[in-house]
Amino acid sequence: MNFSRETEAPNDEQVPRRAGNPQIALPQETLLRRAILVVAIGLSAMLGYFTTYVLQLLMLAVAALFLVRRDRTAIPFDLPAKLFFTSFCLLFVPALVTARQPSDLLQTLNFASMLLYAPLALMFGRAAHKRNSRKIADFALAGAAGALLLSLWFTYVEQLPRAGLGSFFTDPIRLSNTALIIGFFAMIGAVAADGYQRFVYFIGPVLALAVIFASGSRAALIAFGVLLFVAALLLVKRKRFAALVSIGLLAGFALMGYVTDVAGLRSSTLFEILGRLASGDDPADLGTAIRFILYHAGFAAFLDAPLFGHGWGRLMSSITPYLAPSDLVHAQLPHLHNDALNFGVASGGFGLAVYVLLLALPVVSCLTSPRDSQYRTRVYGGALLAISYFVLGLPDTMLSFPLHNTLYVVMTAMLLNYCRDPEQVAPAA
Repeated sequence: MNFSRETEAPNDEQVPRRAGNPQIALPQETLLRRAILVVAIGLSAMLGYFTTYVLQLLMLAVAALFLVRRDRTAIPFDLPAKLFFTSFCLLFVPALVTARQPSDLLQTLNFASMLLYAPLALMFGRAAHKRNSRKIADFALAGAAGALLLSLWFTYVEQLPRAGLGSFFTDPIRLSNTALIIGFFAMIGAVAADGYQRFVYFIGPVLALAVIFASGSRAALIAFGVLLFVAALLLVKRKRFAALVSIGLLAGFALMGYVTDVAGLRSSTLFEILGRLASGDDPADLGTAIRFILYHAGFAAFLDAPLFGHGWGRLMSSITPYLAPSDLVHAQLPHLHNDALNFGVASGGFGLAVYVLLLALPVVSCLTSPRDSQYRTRVYGGALLAISYFVLGLPDTMLSFPLHNTLYVVMTAMLLNYCRDPEQVAPAA
């Protein structure tokens, strides 16, 4: 496996000619691009919450660099840039309507990364190359390995019952969800690499699974099975064989989860919970029971303000009228543990529209991208983003959480602009 460094050499990573741009990237641009690649793909699981602030500062630096160089006319405002900009505006309108004081509008800054997509796309597009999908896979494989090392530290050095539990910079959900996405991103290398080297990238999901077991995240465990199916379906060329492989992987994964209880990581209770829910009984698990209480109260709060919502600052206080006295303590949680409800209660119908728009954005953008040598890896990456964020957002927060929202923007920009053959990069208008 070749963990190749990104270079600006003319024979390796040529910068395409674009109107209004210098033909050769400045060292600052190269440094910023490498830093974003390393932080977003290689270090995001280990940096945890700090990933958001580091990436947003780097993205602001990218935007400032192009403005200083007077490359404003070269910044693309293509379909994904328009959709991200529209999504932010759709969130800002209800925030403006529901604001009781100017500070209430500050909550929308959690989604500010969506406004920085366009300069980020320009930066990545100027470094488009046929080998970039392989580079992304290398970074992702290293990132998944780093996540595993961090989980081992939590488990065996700090001796925590769940990796990340009580940490000041991450938590079990953030650690497992980020590792899962990064681990399956490494599978891009199975398409981008040649010969037996491609099988090295199958280690990525295995490393992610080990992190999931260490963190005890059942939502990530379910998403792992779903992403196995997606990877087999999209990465195997023979579709009938892919379907058989997918079914076999899912069956084997379900059997493993049923007959084994790996390190006491709550995986065995997953099947008990699903069985009780299917039969109409109350869930056996306290965490699941709390989620159902939040969902019931959250839906009632959404019906109170279905158009503009209650505002992000009153996301949890808005559900208190619908909680029993014994359940009021749950209103102290930071969110409703469901992405759709978070958007709906905070921003009403505008928020739900943004939620659907964001989930569709990477898939539609990748499907409509040029059919070059990296088209398959882009489609797989776009589907991976949308499906993983949807599944992981059902029992928790993903798109409504600053960390994962920022990663969503950065990874979409990478797929659409960096993982593209240079001759397919459209010139700026």
